[in-house]
Amino acid sequence: MSQENNNPNETTVDVCEACGSIVELGSVISDDDDVLVLPFTGADKASVEQLAQKYIDAAKARFPEVVVNKEASTDADGEHINLTLTFDCTAEKLIFEMGLSAI
Repeated sequence: MSQENNNPNETTVDVCEACGSIVELGSVISDDDDVLVLPFTGADKASVEQLAQKYIDAAKARFPEVVVNKEASTDADGEHINLTLTFDCTAEKLIFEMGLSAI
């Protein structure tokens, strides 16, 4: 998972190749990256609220201290909610993001 560098004049960079792409881990994971914004759009307010609530319930079930903020708006495209989840730390946010497909 990491590249070994034998040249003392060059800096060694750890990379992750698990998902088929190579990225510098420090560029993906930041210490203060604890806020997740999820946009929801739908034709009616009730369905958008219901979908957003599923994510809120899932976040609260796993991380009871998560701070939830919802911003609702309406335009020609329908009803919108921007759901902001603020976790206690980056690890909590990453764990929640990894489980999003199960919600």
